[in-house]
Parts: sequence; structure tokens; C-alpha cells
Amino acid sequence: MNTSKTQLTQALASITFSAVLLAQPALAQEPSHRMSMFVSDSNTGYIDNAVIHTRAQLRYDNARNSTVGDRAEFFYAECGCYRVLGLNPAAPGPAGTVSGTPDGNSRLIETSLDYQDLRFDYEHAFNRQFSIFAELPVRFIDGEVIGSTEGIADIRLGLKWGLLDSRTQHLTFQLKTYLPTGDAEDALGTDHYSIEPGLLYFGRLDEHWTIAAELRYWVPIDGASGVGTPFPDEDYAGEVLRSGLGIGYDFVVSDVTRVTPVIELVNWIVMGGQSIESADGSAASAVFRESDGDTITNIKLGVRVAMGNEHSVYVGYGSSLTDDEWYEDIIRMEYRRSY
Repeated sequence: MNTSKTQLTQALASITFSAVLLAQPALAQEPSHRMSMFVSDSNTGYIDNAVIHTRAQLRYDNARNSTVGDRAEFFYAECGCYRVLGLNPAAPGPAGTVSGTPDGNSRLIETSLDYQDLRFDYEHAFNRQFSIFAELPVRFIDGEVIGSTEGIADIRLGLKWGLLDSRTQHLTFQLKTYLPTGDAEDALGTDHYSIEPGLLYFGRLDEHWTIAAELRYWVPIDGASGVGTPFPDEDYAGEVLRSGLGIGYDFVVSDVTRVTPVIELVNWIVMGGQSIESADGSAASAVFRESDGDTITNIKLGVRVAMGNEHSVYVGYGSSLTDDEWYEDIIRMEYRRSY
């Protein structure tokens, strides 16, 4: 990890926690006569929602140019090229087709993958401090090497426990479990369970400004081993630390309509695992890497339109700021219905 990435990571982590701490004096003032000061729901598009209540949500993602899809088995499972070449018969991920040329020259490794996710989320709150939720994604894959596939991706189940619930701020513990329901050979899943504990925060600084933050730690369970790779003692799956900070500004259009531009920074630090990439898709030109220290930072720009406290729509665009990336850019659209 180079110096600039290290500095960027440190700065983002510092901002994420410092902003929340510095906001406390302002948030402590909760005027009872200002209804606009209430926190009704999060306005972010990428940082998970710290506000606990019953909601249904439909989300659409369109991401472009993912070149290292098996990094730490976070997006999809270890490249199936290891399986096709006989290096690791248990490698569960996608691979291209062996051509008439020698295996080492066949295009087996994905070079540029676009994907679309259509995801239905439902959260049920038993009270203001506790809820359970499910995220049900359908994924559409379009790869230059592995071709096009579609189907159910990895389903996620979880719970939220409110640590702080006031008129103007929420601090929530979240535990998310990833189930290996997606077909790994079709790049629809990771082929292993994962858990992700995290802390989510959302608060209102005044009647216009809001702040959101998150810190999440993704832990794979029984991911692929390093058998057949240049690093046989290193698991292919690796843990991932995610942090984020979001700022929004509410424009009150009417008594029932609020328009909120939002800017978010989301950062991932990969803490272990491996990846493979190839400029032309062949094993002969493959680059084998340990993923420990890979740092990915995205900027997300969007706007959420809230209609009362029940309906909202979000549209946003995200782009990678670092050389390491999950994808080059992404478009997200979302409809949320709160109950």
C-alpha cells in the first residue's frame, strides 16, 4: 500500500470518528418546538441506515468495469481458473472456456465485468431499539470472459440494536450475515458464509445539515484456501474493514417534500486474502497478488427526495478515487417505503 493510500485511509478513518464526536455538542440541543429538527430517516444512499423502523426498500445498482472480482472473495469466489487448470479442484468461482490453444493461453480470467443488482430489502422493527432485516438480491452479470449470467445472489439477514435513540441522533449496532445462496461458478456469490458486525450513526446538526457514519467489519467463514496459488499458506478469502462518512443538506420544498443532496465517502481496507488478474484473460499473463493492504475509496454523490416521513427516492453516482477498486463507477437508484 503506497504512502498516498495510507494517508487517505488514515484521514478518512479520522474524519469518520472525529465528525461524530465533534457533532455531539450541537446535537445535544434538541429544541422541542422545531419539528424539522426530528430525525425521521437516513438520507444516505450507501452508508447503512442507523434509524430503526419498519421499512421496505427496492434498490437498483449498475456497476461498470470490475477487473478483480475475486479479491479476498468479497464480491465473488476464487477464480475458477484454478479449477480448470487443475491447480485447485475446489476453487468455486467463475472461469472462461478452454479454447483449442494450450490451457495457459485460454481466456479463463475475467478482465472487465459489469453487473446489475436488483435488491429487495425488508426491515421489521419490534420497537424503536430492535429490528431484524433481510436483503434479497438478484444479480445480472456481463463479463468479457465469463459471459452473461443471472440469478439469485447471496442473501443477507441481520439485526439492529439501538444504542442511542433520541430526537436528533441514532447510534445503532448492526449484525449482518451473508448466506452463500448465489451460484459461485456464475459469479453470483462467494460460496461461503460471512458475518459483518458494525456501528451505524445518523444525526441532525440543525434543521438543514445531517451527518451519517458507519464502521463495519466483514469476516468470511470457511472461504477458499490458498491451495494451488503462489501463496498456499494464505487463505484466498480475507477480512474487510469498511468505513464511511456522509453529509446531507435538506432543502424543504413544502410541508411534505424535502430534497437532500448527499455526498458520501466510503472506504474499504482489505485485511488478508488473495486475488488474480490478467490483462488478456490468460493464465500465462496472470498476476497473482496477496490482497492484504488493498485500499479502496469511493466518492458517492446523490440526492434523496422525501415525501413526508413514509416515501423517499434516491438517485446517485459513485466513482473510485483509488487505483484499487471494486468497480470503476456505479449508478444507484432506490425507492424506500417506511411504516
